[in-house]
Amino acid sequence: MPTILRKMSVGAGAEPPTGRSRAMRVTGAVIVIAVLDGGSGAGLARRFTAAGAVGMLIADQRSGVAEDLATELDRPGCPVVGVCGDVRRPSDVAALVDTAEKHLGPIDLFCVAGPDGERIVSLSDLPDHLDLERLAELVALVGEAIGEVVPAQRRPVRDVAAA
Repeated sequence: MPTILRKMSVGAGAEPPTGRSRAMRVTGAVIVIAVLDGGSGAGLARRFTAAGAVGMLIADQRSGVAEDLATELDRPGCPVVGVCGDVRRPSDVAALVDTAEKHLGPIDLFCVAGPDGERIVSLSDLPDHLDLERLAELVALVGEAIGEVVPAQRRPVRDVAAA
C-alpha cells in the first residue's frame, strides 16, 4: 500500500522539501500545530496565518499557552482554536483531529513543533474523514516527527538505544 501522507521539515537549518512535498500549499489550508515540551508553535502559527491559512488548531502540553496564542491570532477568515493536548498519546491525536474537523473542516497539514525544530505531515491525499486505518497511519507519522524534533538525550532510554 503506498504511503499517502508526506512528511517534510521546516524551520532554521532545514533543507527545502523535495519531490511532491514541494507542492505544499498553506493558502486555503486547515492546519493543526502540536507543540511538544521545549518547542514553540508561535512562529509557525504566525507564518501560517500570514501565508493564508483558513483555519488552525494549536495544541500545547502546557495549559493556557495554545489558548492564549489562538486568541492573539484568531481573525475573520482564519479561525484559530487553542487546546491543551499531548500528541505523544494516540488518543490525544484522535481528539485533535476530531476537534479540528468539527470546528475548522478537513485537515490539510499536521505539524509537530519540538525543541529541535518543526515537522509537517501533509494530509492532502486523505479523504475528508480519517477512518481508523488512516488515523493509525497519521499517528505513526506523528510519532516519527516527534522523534525528529526531540533531542536524543530527552528520549526514553529504549528509544535512544534503537536510534
